[in-house]
Amino acid sequence: MLISPLRLHHDLTSILSPTIDAGPHTALLILPEGRLLSSATRYDELYAEEAEGEAEEADNAPDMNGLSVSGGISGGAADGGEEGEGEEEEPYLDEPERIRLLCGLASQWEEDESPRVECELGRLLLVPIPLPSAGAPSTMPQNLPAAKGLQPRMFVLVLNGTKGTAWSDMTSKAEEFKRVWENGCGA
Repeated sequence: MLISPLRLHHDLTSILSPTIDAGPHTALLILPEGRLLSSATRYDELYAEEAEGEAEEADNAPDMNGLSVSGGISGGAADGGEEGEGEEEEPYLDEPERIRLLCGLASQWEEDESPRVECELGRLLLVPIPLPSAGAPSTMPQNLPAAKGLQPRMFVLVLNGTKGTAWSDMTSKAEEFKRVWENGCGA
């Protein structure tokens, strides 16, 4: 089977969400043992937009008794608050480390387990993508031995969203990718 890396990247990019909580921000296509075939992410871009928006909100916050709200640490142990108070944020990792970690987590998944995983990186949806059978007749003469590599029977689509991303949004994006796969890449 011949798969165009450019087309695969385009198809993965097309299912990514334009906003951080509206759907998956990262999509990977891997072999079941965790080897990466293709990836697409908007995580860094969306993370930067969200951080920029929070910085603007802090800059526009009113001063209290002459102290700037944006200049101090709020909710931390330094100002009397408990550490870990409020909503727990997902850790920021640079793209290569994040993708490597996602591949490692996905490689431990078994097909008979739940496809939904909640972890420190947010929500993961793991969807098996079946491959067409290699039923093409061999062009080698019958009396010569043919070397056959191990051909995987499926790929795994890994969608990563924030903890606020709805499972239904991620499932619909996975179905959208499967339709594109069946009509294009995998056909």
